[in-house]
Amino acid sequence: MYYDITFNRRKLKQISASQRVAYEQIGPVLGIDREHFEEKNNWYKIDGLLQYFKQREDSRVLGELLSDAVLKMHGFETASYSVSELNGVRGLLSPNVHKEGYRYESVATLHRIYPDFGNPYYSDSRRVTLKRIFEFLNSVDSDNQEIKVQIIRKYVIDWFTHQLDDNIRNLTFEQASDGKLRLATIIDSESSFAATKKGINTDFNRIWVPAIPYEDSEFSSGPSTIDGLDLNIISLLVEYPEIVKTILEEIINNDYEPIIVEFQKKADNGVYVSSDAIDFLKRFVEAKQQEANKINRI
Repeated sequence: MYYDITFNRRKLKQISASQRVAYEQIGPVLGIDREHFEEKNNWYKIDGLLQYFKQREDSRVLGELLSDAVLKMHGFETASYSVSELNGVRGLLSPNVHKEGYRYESVATLHRIYPDFGNPYYSDSRRVTLKRIFEFLNSVDSDNQEIKVQIIRKYVIDWFTHQLDDNIRNLTFEQASDGKLRLATIIDSESSFAATKKGINTDFNRIWVPAIPYEDSEFSSGPSTIDGLDLNIISLLVEYPEIVKTILEEIINNDYEPIIVEFQKKADNGVYVSSDAIDFLKRFVEAKQQEANKINRI
C-alpha cells in the first residue's frame, strides 16, 4: 500500500521570476564539480540569492523534510528546504550551502585530491565501504576523530530513517585552506521513511540496504541481519562502541512525534499527510527505536 502526500498551494513559496545560473558564474568559486553541476543544473538567482531548486511532486518531499528535521535534532547542518513552486513547477528550494574559499569533493571524487583513494567508478577499484573510508582518513590525517564521529553519527541516523540515497555522490566533504576534511552540509535525504515516487510504501523492505555498507565482506553472501538486527550498525558498535552507543541512546530517548504530526495538523510547510500515513510513520519510528534499544544492549 502507498500513501500519497497533498500540497497546500496557498502555503507554498511562490517564485515567478528567476535567473538560471551558468557554471562559469559559480562553479569554480564554490568548488562545484562541472560534471555534477551539468547533471543537475538547477541553480538559480532568486531574490538576489543563489539557490538550488529540486523538482519533486511526490512523497520524497516528505522524506526530505522529515530527515532534515531529524538531522537537525541531532546537531547536523542541513540544507534548509522550503516547499516551493517555481514557474508552476513544485519542488524543494534551498539556499546555497557551499562556502566561498572551500573545496568540495564527494566520496566519488576524493581521488582528485588523494589519488591513492582511487576512482570508485572504475571496475578495478575496491568497492567503497565505510571501513575503507575510515582507513583512508587514517592514512591522510591522524587527527581525524571529529570527522569520524560526524560520519558515524550520520550513518546511524541514516539507518534509523531507513535512508537509501546516501551514495558516493551524496556523502560530501569540504576542505578549507588548512587542508583538513570536514563533513559538508547534509543534502539529499529524500529516500527515507519509506518515501518513494509512488508514495509512502507501507510494504517497504525492513532490511536496510545502505548505498555504502560498513564492510564489503558482510554482504558477499548471507543475510545482512542477525536476529533481525542490522549488521552494519552492529559492526560499527563493535569498532566504535562509545560513539555508536551515544547516538543510539539519543535515538531511543528522543521524541520524534512532533515533527511527524506537524504534517497533519497545520501543513504550514505546504505538505499535508493523511492520518493513516501519520499512524504508519509513528509505527515506523517506534519500531526503529525498539531495534536501536536491542542493538544498544549488545
